Amino acid sequence: MKNKITHNISLKIISLFFAFLLWMVINNANDPTIDKTFTDIPVKLLNTELITDSGQVFEVMDDTNVIDKVTVWAPRSVFSSLNAGNIIATADVSELSSLDTISIKLSTNLGGEVERMQASSDTVKLNIENKRMKTLALKTAVQGEVEDGYLIGEVTTDQNLVRIAGPESIVNQIAKASVDVDVTGFTSDIGTNAEIRLYDGKDNLIQDARVTQNIKTVGVKVNIYQTLEVPVHFDYVGAPAAGYRVVGDIESAAGTVVLAGKSNVLSNVSQIEIPAEMVDISGRNEDYEAEVDIREYLPDNVFLADPSQARISVAVHIQKEITRRLAVRGEGVSVMNVPEGFTASISELEESLILEIVGLPEEIAGLSANDMEGKVDIAEWMREEGMDTPEEGFYQVEVDFGLPENVRIADPVVVTMHLSKIEEE
Repeated sequence: MKNKITHNISLKIISLFFAFLLWMVINNANDPTIDKTFTDIPVKLLNTELITDSGQVFEVMDDTNVIDKVTVWAPRSVFSSLNAGNIIATADVSELSSLDTISIKLSTNLGGEVERMQASSDTVKLNIENKRMKTLALKTAVQGEVEDGYLIGEVTTDQNLVRIAGPESIVNQIAKASVDVDVTGFTSDIGTNAEIRLYDGKDNLIQDARVTQNIKTVGVKVNIYQTLEVPVHFDYVGAPAAGYRVVGDIESAAGTVVLAGKSNVLSNVSQIEIPAEMVDISGRNEDYEAEVDIREYLPDNVFLADPSQARISVAVHIQKEITRRLAVRGEGVSVMNVPEGFTASISELEESLILEIVGLPEEIAGLSANDMEGKVDIAEWMREEGMDTPEEGFYQVEVDFGLPENVRIADPVVVTMHLSKIEEE
């Protein structure tokens, strides 16, 4: 029996081999094994809560959670139902290595019909770091310009804080949270919702999907005000010390200011009137200078477009008067505008009059006694006395020497004037 089995053993082995080969050829001819390559296969991360529950966050590095190519070997018939969606690639965080890498496992949802699979990459690399939270005050910024004659007022939001969370390295860079509103061409108030943006200390925008915010948008209101330029009027009270006089008008550093407010309010404003009591020169013997805050004198619901105009410097120039004595001929005093039908004469007038002229140096420096002629203007005197028609009698009348404005005589010259009717012949 044994001899029968071993007889021509080599020939039998060759026959068996050719029989197997023939079986393979016949089998492959019916449904041969082929390979096919699929691209961009996503890798699903499993058990990521093992990282997040420990107060950490992770980032997939270098897009290693996408496999460039996966080659599949399977019978030709399998590929009629196999596509990229049937390929399952997973990486389990519980198998994280000390180098923060996870091995990729491949499978399909077609059971055992696939003979084998090969991927162009076999690991997912993670960057893991601590998670940090931060609360930021919400800031606002406007872009663009409103129409000429208008001003941007208060910008307010319905939330003033935003909470962010994310990788410590990114959150540490975030310095502010801000909303931007475009005001180009507006002439009335703006109400809108705006996206909250995150910036670093150099105002560079930070956009990272790993950073979360408790709110993404916020309601914003921008007040738009009309502007109007108006004069500021100053005055003063009191009188300087005896022998001193105010020179010129009160001076202010700003003749006008620009106001801002709603148009229906500004339409009733023509100037800013500062109470005279704010500039009191009583008893002063030198220039008065002060700084007045005009904000408290603005109309209700009106404010300064430029806050730097709030305090305005004012000055009142005060100068000492001097006295100069001039000798004037008394006989040179004449009477003017005698009423028709009357005659007028003056008495108690000395031949030489010593006048003490009081004024500022520049006002009396050019005065000469030869140029000073005394006059009694009866028409002017009657107007001052409220007299409509002349009446006979003796009157005390002051002599006018035609002095310049603001120059006076310390002791005015008073004469007796006799006014009498002309008798008819």
